[in-house]
Amino acid sequence: MYYYHILMTDFSTYDQQKAKWLSNSSSMNLPLLSWDVHLENLYTLSSLYKDLQNIKQLTDHMNVAVDIASELKDNGKVIVITDANLNIEFASANMFGMSGYLPSEMLGNTPKMLQGPETDKALSKKIRAHVNNCEPFEGVLANYKKNKSVYNCHIKGYPIFNKKGELVRYVAVEQAA
Repeated sequence: MYYYHILMTDFSTYDQQKAKWLSNSSSMNLPLLSWDVHLENLYTLSSLYKDLQNIKQLTDHMNVAVDIASELKDNGKVIVITDANLNIEFASANMFGMSGYLPSEMLGNTPKMLQGPETDKALSKKIRAHVNNCEPFEGVLANYKKNKSVYNCHIKGYPIFNKKGELVRYVAVEQAA
């Protein structure tokens, strides 16, 4: 009992000293949570800046029918850029929030990696026909997250042509539907 009393007295003294120090401190103490929010925003802005740089590098001097930067920056949509054979060359950082895949896990794969048993095969073939004809497409597909759960994905795809008019890439603007 005596030991408990000493312990409680020491904690009480500590609390008093801490309160005295805080009241004399000229800096404002912010809860840790506010720094967490700030760092999360900083990470988001940093990721957005890197994504915009990569998009510019992949689409610079090419004919693109959509303002990709605006779709990413202003509308928060996921951007996936493939080569002409539909191998993924770029996925925006916000892909992780939609699918659970890190952009780096998607590189070199095709968008089929997101498809599964509930994906509409007829719509998938229709989209493939548009791609083969170098045409834009739009549709809502059932895709699969990394954890195997299903989500509906609204996709708008646009061909990207070089100065000679040759198909060099496809860009998909996506969002969970």
